[in-house]
Amino acid sequence: MKPAPVTLPAICAQRVGPEFAARIVGAGETALLDEPLLGLVASRECPGHVLLETLDLVPEWVKSGRVIVSGFHSPLEQQVLRSVLRREGRVVKVLARGMTDYRPTPEEREPLTSGRMLVVSAFAPEVRRTTRETALARNRLVLALATEIVVPHVTAGSPLAALLSGRELSDAV
Repeated sequence: MKPAPVTLPAICAQRVGPEFAARIVGAGETALLDEPLLGLVASRECPGHVLLETLDLVPEWVKSGRVIVSGFHSPLEQQVLRSVLRREGRVVKVLARGMTDYRPTPEEREPLTSGRMLVVSAFAPEVRRTTRETALARNRLVLALATEIVVPHVTAGSPLAALLSGRELSDAV
């Protein structure tokens, strides 16, 4: 998968800053960024009932045409991705690493080619592993791209909780 530069809508570029926005590359349907995006972030650890309640929302999101933006990294987020793609919904997946060695899963291949999915990254090709720092930067980008945010579960005291409360990343690490 060969990434290409992605131009963010002006309001999103303003939220992330011009230097960060200029680094974003992607593959898939860039027009998805022009639509209102529903941001989804959740902590890795999540009670089962929260997962089920969130998955119950997916059919309505897809039916109403919502585009979901997330890192799709936590188990809850991964389940939402699978559910949205199975229902032929639309997503923007934000990576916490570079795209050079990104290989779409079998479930992602058709949505990428049919215009239902965009994969983006703001990291250099040399960044091959997700770290706490890159995960926080990814979540910051998800929040900047989203016009509405859904947070099904956040662990108290976690870096995600700190990010959502507006504290500086240095306080959260």
